[in-house]
Amino acid sequence: MEGIIHIAGVMPRIGATTLALQMVSFLRETGGYDACYVEMSRQNYIWGATQIYSGTLTDRTTGKTTCLGIPMFPGERMEALREGKAAYDFIIGDFGNLSDTAFNKRQFIEGDCKILVCGNKPNEVFRTEDAINDAMLEDALTVFNFTDPSDQDEIWSMMGKRGTTTDFMPYIPDPFHTGKEYAKEDFFQRIMDMVMSIIQS
Repeated sequence: MEGIIHIAGVMPRIGATTLALQMVSFLRETGGYDACYVEMSRQNYIWGATQIYSGTLTDRTTGKTTCLGIPMFPGERMEALREGKAAYDFIIGDFGNLSDTAFNKRQFIEGDCKILVCGNKPNEVFRTEDAINDAMLEDALTVFNFTDPSDQDEIWSMMGKRGTTTDFMPYIPDPFHTGKEYAKEDFFQRIMDMVMSIIQS
């Protein structure tokens, strides 16, 4: 196994699930890796996907749901996946958001690499500050979502020493999008370069 990547948003609806699913898609389609998504929150995203998307398949023995080519597992399967009972190169854990009372910080920091999805809108900036000032999350990568490109240089500067491990997610309206639009391949390649630098250090 190459690594286990844990992703969480600093607040709800900031794009953590989109980032997680798109990372799985990038690793499988572009990187040539076998990667899977694990829902570590209580948002019931996998169940919702089975209700909306046609052709979704669920294997009740393994707990795997395959939706639009992405293998998805419920959180209770994480331990078996970590132990290698299903041979994936990368496991992407979607932990929802830090403000959820069910968020398990200690479990989150056990990932080989952690990614925080942040924002700079008025309702996001203080949650972002709290997260990046949390000593338990100091080694997490930071990804800003829904950010105006004209604000990026200022954000990089404000991030200080964390600026080198900060990037900006392009606009991706569909978590299962598989096209070449939105310049997302360059973004995910930069993120994975940072991820691998952390995992291999």
